[in-house]
Amino acid sequence: MLLFIEGYPYNLNHKIRDNLAIRDVLKDVVSVPVKEDRCAFEYVGYCYSKTAKDVIFFLPKVVLTGEQNEENGDDTIFGASPQDIIDFESDRIKSKFTEEGCKEYKEFLSTLSIWIYRVISVYKQTHNDSSILESKEYNTESRGRKQKHNTLLDVIIALRDFNRDNQDYFTFIAKNIHSGYNRIHWNKTITSSPAIIQNGTPVYINPVNRKKMINFDEELLIIYFSILNYIRETHGFSFDINLQYHLISPDSLKQSYINKKHGCRRLKQIKYKYFSDKALRIWDLCYAFFDREYKIAMNRQAEDYLLAKNFEHIFEVMIDTLVGGKDKQNLPKELVEQRDGKLVDHMFIGQGLIEHSSFAAEQTYYIGDSKYYKRAKGDKVKLGDKPIYKQYTYARNVIQWNMNLFLEGMDSDDQPQLRDPLTEGYNLIPNFFISARIPGKDDSNGKFLSFEDGTLRTPAKGEQLNRQFENRLFDRDTLLLCHYDVNFLFIVSQYGRASKNRQAAWREYVRKEFRSRIQDTLNQLYSFRIIQPRAGMDCYQFIQDNFHKFNGKLYRPKINGNYIVLALMKDEVVGLWESIGIKPETVKMESVQGKELINALQSHFYVGDPFELAAEFHIDHVDNVGSLNKLPKQEVRDILTGMVRTTDADYSDFYSHTAKTYTMERIPTAINVMDIRYFLPMVGGNVDGYYKVEKVYFGTKSGKPCLKLNLSTFISLGEERVPIYRIKMQPGELISNDMMVKLYERRI
Repeated sequence: MLLFIEGYPYNLNHKIRDNLAIRDVLKDVVSVPVKEDRCAFEYVGYCYSKTAKDVIFFLPKVVLTGEQNEENGDDTIFGASPQDIIDFESDRIKSKFTEEGCKEYKEFLSTLSIWIYRVISVYKQTHNDSSILESKEYNTESRGRKQKHNTLLDVIIALRDFNRDNQDYFTFIAKNIHSGYNRIHWNKTITSSPAIIQNGTPVYINPVNRKKMINFDEELLIIYFSILNYIRETHGFSFDINLQYHLISPDSLKQSYINKKHGCRRLKQIKYKYFSDKALRIWDLCYAFFDREYKIAMNRQAEDYLLAKNFEHIFEVMIDTLVGGKDKQNLPKELVEQRDGKLVDHMFIGQGLIEHSSFAAEQTYYIGDSKYYKRAKGDKVKLGDKPIYKQYTYARNVIQWNMNLFLEGMDSDDQPQLRDPLTEGYNLIPNFFISARIPGKDDSNGKFLSFEDGTLRTPAKGEQLNRQFENRLFDRDTLLLCHYDVNFLFIVSQYGRASKNRQAAWREYVRKEFRSRIQDTLNQLYSFRIIQPRAGMDCYQFIQDNFHKFNGKLYRPKINGNYIVLALMKDEVVGLWESIGIKPETVKMESVQGKELINALQSHFYVGDPFELAAEFHIDHVDNVGSLNKLPKQEVRDILTGMVRTTDADYSDFYSHTAKTYTMERIPTAINVMDIRYFLPMVGGNVDGYYKVEKVYFGTKSGKPCLKLNLSTFISLGEERVPIYRIKMQPGELISNDMMVKLYERRI
């Protein structure tokens, strides 16, 4: 076996074996430049070199871990330079890895070649893209001289081709097996089986059949078709198995016949039974499958699509099939093929990050991009600025498309509603990269070169945050981008196996993992609380009046729900905030403002304890819960008017609308002052708005009784159009009713 790495710059004059240079070995396989001394071959796949009389395997570039060779600073595979490891059968390579270590890597390469072949085959069936696939020669089984080298893929192809080309032979055996099976042997039935006399006629309950079967090939055929069934279940190959034998289960075949070498021993025991050419060829193929060192004849060449260019595109198709399934096909075309020419790699509608819901309108879009990169030093992937900002653009385009959908009143029953009309907060859009890696020996799970490990891996500093404002998680411009690694070997095996059930199971797992891991990241950055309206309070108007305070911090996850989620930056994870570009002093400042915001909310809402986003969403029961619905407009009554002079000590506070208290030295006598809900001051000759009154009480000033008002929210008259019922006041320091009417009407 000769190994080459996709995209690695090889010295074409480097000698491999038998004084053959790389350009000599590859000239009848791929296009090799004549004048250049170095060339990087952008192929992945498996083919046969007539010059080298050996198989050539182009490995995907993800097998390069990014570690450097100590001798020449080159990239490494299995700890060696790609240039040095081309002839994997050489004695020098075996001495480098030891015989046992070389055997382990050889087994891995043999399995990987099968899955690469299956990936290309499945891709060909669904896409048939001649610009990516290339037809190349491969070795097939023959009755000639035994070849020096063959791989497990060679054997599987030979098993497949023999089954395909000898269906007449198997049909002949099947006919002989069942010929005369149900014909009754009356002589033996009468002499050996008791009869029951019914209405004078004998009835034989246990008739003896003529079991005329040819069974000399039975055990060999059972082993042969069990191998085909094992390959079908394990690697996804398609075979026609017409004989109705009781086959050995794939698990038993693997445990006993393969791992414990029972297959080789049993085939040796029964070999003497077979003399026909067909039977001996079947025995030869079965033995080669169990004994990987056994060589079968490989003289005849055939053609198949075994090489692929632009494997990056095939990797994208694999991820889209395994992660997105048919969901991407069912999305509106404008979401996937966006108007600015950008094509979204992976996209599906899934559960929102806050609450689990069965309604599409309360779910969200998941947007992903797959990266088939060579690993950098430290087993990392360098994404670069362009892919990151392109991914942000994907999300912005999706948000705008969704906004247009609802603004224009189009059919939207099957699409999420990203903006909450009450709070004007935006639903979170999970945005992620998924890149390929091969598990190494230093992985904590210990699954070195495993094709069965499908867990996601989160690389260090895998988060990016794009925003226009700090501490506005529910803003349309706040986009969190996460990065995950997936086992490349698992991906090729899942896609190549083409098992819908297996793919659906992993799709369900990985979607839950995306949601869970992005939730974990958000839990590290933000503190979440549930706020529920207090009974008797106009909470809808409170949110509208204080929009500038709550913008981007509140979101109602359920349409018509009676609770809101508040998200505020945490201040105890400064290190994580710094890693995504937010300064510690900014976090501290936002923390102080967050506490003030919670205090302001408590006047109209029950503010719950901090909670973390999780798989399930729980709301604590609160008594006397109010409503978030918009209340009918009513006249604002119980308003007290008053004049604030420019000479007053608190004049500047009122002029800048930051007043907290107001003291009236003249107490009105015409009204019940304890019912006052609003205060409408005349400041510097103008009426700019009015305040909500939180508390009214009597006090003293300079030893004289006075009325004191504790004020909260300021409401501008320029925005407020609610009719105001004015209470007739006494003249003096308080503005007269007639004067206030004229001032107010002129303002409106």
